[in-house]
Amino acid sequence: MKRRILPPVAGLAYIAAIALLGGLRADHVLIGLLGLLDLYNEKTRLFLSQFFPFIATGVIFDSMRYVYWPAIDGRVHVAGPYLFERRWFGIGGLTPNEWLDAHHTAALDLACGFAYLVYVGGYLAVAFLLFFRRRLDALRTFALCFLVVNVLGFATYFVYPVAPPWYVTQYGLGPARMDIQPAAAAATRFDLLLGTHFFQEMYGRGVDVYGAFPSLHVAYPLIAVWMVFRIRELRWLRAPVVLFFFLMCLSAVYLQHHYVIDVLLGIGYALVTVALLAWSPIARSRRAPFASSAQLAASGSPREAASVASRSAFE
Repeated sequence: MKRRILPPVAGLAYIAAIALLGGLRADHVLIGLLGLLDLYNEKTRLFLSQFFPFIATGVIFDSMRYVYWPAIDGRVHVAGPYLFERRWFGIGGLTPNEWLDAHHTAALDLACGFAYLVYVGGYLAVAFLLFFRRRLDALRTFALCFLVVNVLGFATYFVYPVAPPWYVTQYGLGPARMDIQPAAAAATRFDLLLGTHFFQEMYGRGVDVYGAFPSLHVAYPLIAVWMVFRIRELRWLRAPVVLFFFLMCLSAVYLQHHYVIDVLLGIGYALVTVALLAWSPIARSRRAPFASSAQLAASGSPREAASVASRSAFE
């Protein structure tokens, strides 16, 4: 295997850059050291290349903390989204968030809290299934979808920062404060029921306090729904993934992190991402060689047929 210097050097440069900027943690070191996977063997190199969009997404999100607050100062929308939500989706003069907060139950606290805990892990689980089943073309598209939908969402956080429902409940409709941290909101009820601190630790590292618009929590499972319906081998996952998507739509509103309009926009971002990456001319041209190879395999070459089976991702 030909050794390459760029991946490990890039990883070490990332660690050095975070150390210089401040706030270096153990997870930054771990991410930087992933570049060494390119040197170990072909399998680890393949893993790194296929999962690189996930790594890049994490790096981009974490790096936002250096520019986020100055970029949104004085531009956060607080009253507008709240009043729009109450006008179009109100229930008895309350927003859906306020109505659900007044009618919460322990069962929904547990179900919605669980959904919020595992939403990224669920997406990664589908990615790992694709990797171990050698559905590499599908995995490449799936990973790029994750990167693209996040970049679209992150960009929107800067272009149109919106205070989440929990902020309005806690601080009102006045000008946005610039001295607060992300809050777990109603997700704390999950921790109280189980005696855990999952959400406190999770949101303690966040930065996008005013990133309610859109809900990426909803976008991830919808893209996963699309993928499991494209891959015949994952048909056993279709019902659970669809149910998880609807649970996530409810959870985003129930846990006071998003308005209904945020959920709808998250669905729209997911659909746009899938359209860009799955049905674009570039994606179609990339899959064309697989179709040609499949015709050659049908001519009777077992070796070629095996090669096509291992490379072809979509059925």
